[in-house]
Amino acid sequence: MNKNHLSIIILIILAGLIIRYGIIPAWNNNNSDFPNYYTSSRLLIEGKDISRIYDDDWFAQQIKNYGMNEKGKFSPFPPPTIFVMTPFSVFDPLTAKRLFIIFNLILLLGTAYIFKKISTINYINCLNIILISGAALINNFLLGQLYSLLLFAIALGYYYLTKEDGYQAGYLWGISAAIKYFPIIYVPILIIKRKWKGLFSLLLTIILINLITIVITGHEIYLQFIKHVLFSHLNGELSSQSKYAVQFQSWNSLLRILFVQDPIENKIPLFDSPSAFIMVRISIYLIFIYVTANLIYRIRENKNFLPYSSVILTLALLVLTPASATYHLLILAFPLILLLSKAIEEKKKAYSRSFVLIYIMIGCLPFVNNQLLKGNLLFSFYRLWLLVIFFIMSARFILTSSRESD
Repeated sequence: MNKNHLSIIILIILAGLIIRYGIIPAWNNNNSDFPNYYTSSRLLIEGKDISRIYDDDWFAQQIKNYGMNEKGKFSPFPPPTIFVMTPFSVFDPLTAKRLFIIFNLILLLGTAYIFKKISTINYINCLNIILISGAALINNFLLGQLYSLLLFAIALGYYYLTKEDGYQAGYLWGISAAIKYFPIIYVPILIIKRKWKGLFSLLLTIILINLITIVITGHEIYLQFIKHVLFSHLNGELSSQSKYAVQFQSWNSLLRILFVQDPIENKIPLFDSPSAFIMVRISIYLIFIYVTANLIYRIRENKNFLPYSSVILTLALLVLTPASATYHLLILAFPLILLLSKAIEEKKKAYSRSFVLIYIMIGCLPFVNNQLLKGNLLFSFYRLWLLVIFFIMSARFILTSSRESD
């Protein structure tokens, strides 16, 4: 059996698992996040008053009014999120969900094609890399999330940047950043490489989208967003959700468990000291920011600056995300494809195998019996630790590779 046949067999198996555990259940249910996106867009196209959109109880009632039984909320989404489902919200909720699933499948195929264009990996294996994200892709379908769209926009923007088309890259990243903040992390790349057209179009796009949103919705929801949502979100505090939730897999939740006592949720911390929580958190953030900035500075003149800086910035953001979820890790496919392409090109099999192994573990461990992952911080925060290892390995690979190519 040759490698191409093996890749096709793996593709069939992976596709079957995604269909069985992601697409089929999603096809018949409107659960979790989809009702939040759908309801906000439906309220918009019907011209209803949305000044209370960040009122969780009010918004939950609107979801029920549209025939969905989920207890949802619009936070922590930024106001422009109300536009996301407008093409689908003209339909009833279940039809809209099914159309959105089909749209996501098209995006998945398109993303694999872009991956092929920005790497040395064939199309089938690019598709396999997306599929082996496991829980990330399954939950993206199941919960009606937007991260396949975000992954597509990030990858396509990167492709345009490789073709010296900064305007297109900036527009794509700007549209995405107005809804999900992730693409803002690529601003340093545009500045260092003096891609002023890309930087201008990114910032202009964000500004224009928010101005249009203010004109349509009024400024009141922005005041609510800034006052009640934005900074709480950045601090890892989401309304109606525990600040200690292991599911967040973030430094915020881990350090709260270690240092912040709560009479109900965290009765016996390792050491009750809110000051230690703040100091350790700041120290961790500064360490990762310093390592990232230092690495980017050292490779600024390297011929592989664009892929390497994109990798390390994406990983740094994923490691430091204040409230991580499984579907966020769908974005991990982007740095992985860049790393694999370079590792294969440089014939560094140990690195390529290690990157893929960590990626598979991140995607598959959520399916392990939860009892095995409880009661021990090492296991409970497995995703955070794996991301840290991925970051360290990637930084080492980039530094070694850049030295060899200079």
